[in-house]
Amino acid sequence: MKKLFAKIISLTVAIVMSLFMFSGCQLVTKNAERDMNQVIATVAVDEALKQDIYKRELVSSFNSMGYYYVQYQGMTEKETFELLLENIIKNRILVQQARIELTKDGGYFDKAVEAVNSQTVEATELEELLAYNNYKGTAIGEIKKTDKLDLFLTEYEYYESVYSVLSTIDQYIDAYKDVEEEEHDHDPYETFQGAARATLTIPTEEEYNEWEMRYDEKAKKIDVESDFYKSYEKLVKDTELDIDLSIYTAENSVKTKYDFALDIYKKYYESFEVKSDERTAVNRLVKDLKQLGFIPSTETLGSIQSGEAGATLKADDMLNISYFKQELEGTFEDCVISKYEYALQNENEKLLANDETLWEAYVNVYKTQQASYDNDYTAYETALANASDTSLVVYNPADNYGYVMNLLIGFSEEQSAIYDSLMASTKLTAKQKADALESLLKTLTAKDLRDTWVEKNYGSYNAENGTFKFDSKYVKTEALQSYKGTIYGAKEYTYHDNYDNEKTGYSYNSVKGTEIAFTDFYKDIVCQVMGFNANSYSGKVANYTSADLDKFKDLVFAYSTDGGSLKDNYGYVYSPKTSKDTYVDEFAAAAKKVVEGGVGSYEVIATEFGYHIVLCTKVIDKSTTFIDKDTFIAQANDKSNKETIPYLFKEYQKDALVLDIVSKKTETFFKNAIKDKVTYYAER
Repeated sequence: MKKLFAKIISLTVAIVMSLFMFSGCQLVTKNAERDMNQVIATVAVDEALKQDIYKRELVSSFNSMGYYYVQYQGMTEKETFELLLENIIKNRILVQQARIELTKDGGYFDKAVEAVNSQTVEATELEELLAYNNYKGTAIGEIKKTDKLDLFLTEYEYYESVYSVLSTIDQYIDAYKDVEEEEHDHDPYETFQGAARATLTIPTEEEYNEWEMRYDEKAKKIDVESDFYKSYEKLVKDTELDIDLSIYTAENSVKTKYDFALDIYKKYYESFEVKSDERTAVNRLVKDLKQLGFIPSTETLGSIQSGEAGATLKADDMLNISYFKQELEGTFEDCVISKYEYALQNENEKLLANDETLWEAYVNVYKTQQASYDNDYTAYETALANASDTSLVVYNPADNYGYVMNLLIGFSEEQSAIYDSLMASTKLTAKQKADALESLLKTLTAKDLRDTWVEKNYGSYNAENGTFKFDSKYVKTEALQSYKGTIYGAKEYTYHDNYDNEKTGYSYNSVKGTEIAFTDFYKDIVCQVMGFNANSYSGKVANYTSADLDKFKDLVFAYSTDGGSLKDNYGYVYSPKTSKDTYVDEFAAAAKKVVEGGVGSYEVIATEFGYHIVLCTKVIDKSTTFIDKDTFIAQANDKSNKETIPYLFKEYQKDALVLDIVSKKTETFFKNAIKDKVTYYAER
């Protein structure tokens, strides 16, 4: 599920280093607290939701992110402050608008509950998510716009938010630990001591929302080898959380990622404590925050500063500090904005799910491309070169275009030098030059070029027989997973991975692919993998499918010396207009032949670069470009064939179309709200 709003601003806690930097900044004055408590803007989309924005919020935001804008974006401090204030204001506008639209009679919460309870219409995934009760068990339809933000949150959203702030508090405590209070003039990093408090960083490549972890079959299953599992496993081990992980990973377990993550977030909250030997660090942190005006000097902190011997602090003690309470509120705001985003996304995806609306969107894209490509074939060819499942070309102005993939077994530098010398000779006839090239081609060899993959251990080394097998996530084709070469000087060593597990690894003195004559390479490797005719350099793969494309890509990445072919797409564009001028004659002719032969057709040719194995991977036919309405709608809804233009258009283009609709709607709203609903106090 794609995010439709970029996160406008995150009020997460600034890293501790910035606190130290900021403490010496000119922005801090003797009257810091009074200065920080000034209201610099007020946002009131609805008078009942009126919110003041304090200077401390802006300074905290600048302290956290300003360095990036000044150092890397070339912005002045004034420009940075203005940008950050605008972001805070937009955040408040979105939160207030979300409160209104989610909770009003007939609003998004009511619509979601109605859809889930309906006996006639199946609820969408997003409606399921929006209809969940809040973390206190209250029905979401009973929430009012003026209720506390946490009441808008499900159990998972609430405890994930609490965890995010507690984990940052952990980082603060770790940084402040054992720093003596009186050493104001020293670099604090020089005096950090003690073991780090354990926190969790969830891998960014495996971000799952709550609905996916509950219901999506692909996303909910727990894989003990995944980064997702190992991250949580390390947290449980480091913090000694009382959780039996086997109940989630047992073969007959019905527990999902949702259960797993939620239980750990809750247990982390329940087990969180600041021990007596960390109290000095907390006192120092609180003192600095007060000195900088982020905590009012009059705030009563109870047991936090009582200094009771042996006393420990729990999660709520820390979260009740006004600074961290504000940070937690910021994470709640992010959750509420996400709910509003889901509601808008769901509303507009429903529009696109309507056959008429989807058809109109297709026709509009078709006409736009037609107006562009009919008058500029170079624009069309550029679009083909950059085409993907998320950037579709739906209009084709001419026949006989297609894609070819090139597996080149090229000459070595020495062989190329010999060739250049022969071709430059004025003493040789054309026939003699052709014979010389043919003789040179007979010396051409292929070799496995994945030596760096071995050195980086993209798989496993077998010490008994000295072989290396690539992991399936790098090489899909089983017949190509074994490295064909010699590994010299393999040395075993042990190391700890990112999750503190002890692993065995290998370093190598050198890795060298075994050279094989081209004729043997073609017959014993290419033909075996692809099903080509071993007795012919020309033919067509029977019953060609996308699996054959994956096999050929694996061959290309393992053996091709053409760097331009190492891309995860359909290959080079063949154009009946420009290819004869773009490519060398032999390659252009081969590309033309295989495209005319259809998908799966192949040719083996020789050029001044070496031997090329050219495969047609896609053919574009003008006669089938425009799809009539009935066919379009039928194919768009046919899940049994997910490679048609209509289906791809519906699945991949809808995100862009929804984003465009939502962006236009929200930008207009921002513009009007900033004009009429925001009061600035610029002099402050």
